[in-house]
Amino acid sequence: MRPSTPGFVHPDIGCVIKIGGSLTRDLTDASRLVGALAGLARKGLRILVVPGGGRPDKEIEAIDRERPLAPLTAHRACALAQDQTGLILADPGLASGTVACATVGGCLAALAERTLPILLPSDLIFTADPVEPSWDVTSDAIGAWVAWLLRADRYAVVTDVDGVYSAGGVGDPEHLMTEIAAEDLAVMGHTSVDACAAAFIAANALEAAVLNGRHPDRVVDWIERRPCRGTVIRPSRRATA
Repeated sequence: MRPSTPGFVHPDIGCVIKIGGSLTRDLTDASRLVGALAGLARKGLRILVVPGGGRPDKEIEAIDRERPLAPLTAHRACALAQDQTGLILADPGLASGTVACATVGGCLAALAERTLPILLPSDLIFTADPVEPSWDVTSDAIGAWVAWLLRADRYAVVTDVDGVYSAGGVGDPEHLMTEIAAEDLAVMGHTSVDACAAAFIAANALEAAVLNGRHPDRVVDWIERRPCRGTVIRPSRRATA
């Protein structure tokens, strides 16, 4: 845990988990993952979920291909898509023990009740304006920023592949990278993590990982600091103060 400063509240977030929109293609996968995370929250683990854009985001991309949107329009629409996906992930029909929260205070209140908070990030994004309006900046970067903002101990991008693969080897177990320096990941460009997120992780020395959410046991193992299949992102040595 990072040290607190007198007079300031420390959110005491153990992990921020970004659930990739790809996992909402099969809601059975999403249900199993969210249910596993909610189970950890019931045990007292302080986990916060940031949703990806999911299916709503894909519709926005389709509209942009049909008639290009202004960058700010696309940016705001995609932030709202994260909210929509978050509401779906928090639906009680998907898994019990979750709550959709539009504020950090709401997330902390949920954690106090041992409930899994799923952040609806659009208000936070619109208020803080932390990223450029660009298709190159995805919810991976937003999740990393939330982890930094809340001084979380760790951050995981949970998607539908086992981790980060070396060039040309996506899906090939022999090309799965079990660990990589954040700076090296940023140089690779867009992989299973967007390049902006990788650069942010490097600059801010976040302890991070890329994990396959179709295997919730791997995510649980990583959260509880047990060995698991995936890619560990080592923090950069040239971290900002």
